[in-house]
Amino acid sequence: MAKADPKMTEAIEFFENMLQTMPKDRTALEFLAVAYEQTAQLEKRRDILIRLVNVLLRENDYKNAKAIAEHLKAFSDYMPAAMAIERVVAMTELDESHDASPDEANPSQQAVFTAAKPTKEWPADVPSISHTASSAEMDMVWFWHDHDYLPKELCMDLMNALTDRPVTDTPLLISALAILDEQHPEYTEPVMEKMQKSCNVPVIPIELFEPTPAAFRTLPLLFCHVKGVMPFALMGNELLVALLNPMSEELKKEILDRAGRVCHFFFVHPRSWLPVFQKAMTGLQTVSSP
Repeated sequence: MAKADPKMTEAIEFFENMLQTMPKDRTALEFLAVAYEQTAQLEKRRDILIRLVNVLLRENDYKNAKAIAEHLKAFSDYMPAAMAIERVVAMTELDESHDASPDEANPSQQAVFTAAKPTKEWPADVPSISHTASSAEMDMVWFWHDHDYLPKELCMDLMNALTDRPVTDTPLLISALAILDEQHPEYTEPVMEKMQKSCNVPVIPIELFEPTPAAFRTLPLLFCHVKGVMPFALMGNELLVALLNPMSEELKKEILDRAGRVCHFFFVHPRSWLPVFQKAMTGLQTVSSP
């Protein structure tokens, strides 16, 4: 096993404990599959993938089960893994046999595997995206203010900082949490702890992950940069997304619609978000270059 960062160890323990009470929780299983790969715990990854396949098959989610079965092929010499792969093949073939023809395939099942088109036309320019981002961040600061997360005078300073931002065509991160961490870092951890309890979105040590180009391409980079959104991994056709503002339900709805697929949300520390985002952008440009 590779030596894990203490934050990663803490995150793994969090989701392992979650599985003790919710053994079929897909979010926990998907996170651990990625985390065990990152920390080179291959046997644990293998066992989690087997459990995830079983959950997907129970939910009749054959498309994503096939995707996980592909990962399991690396462990095909292990009998439970081989049996899980065989179950996926058998149940997928049975499901496909029920389809009268490709033209009559269930569109809802097709949408599980391929991203659906957004249901609305979202803003694509910097000023519009920045405006909605500022509104969401101000709403969050008012929530902090009303629930005594911070001294009220500090909340007003944050509101002023968000209001006084210059209008520009250059994409800039708009995040109250990032401003707080820059100006008053002693408050960051306590506020994040209260936010996590309030919105029940788990904290993830994003700096220990390598966001994949495939995941990054699921959302517009301009949108991600301004709103503090980090699509960092795909499990089957479902997207794992780290946020700087997990309290905004409108932001989550926008991500779900823009991505056109099931998303699982995580909370990320502002000090980790920007360097990981920049590193992922560099990797994406490298992959895209001839």
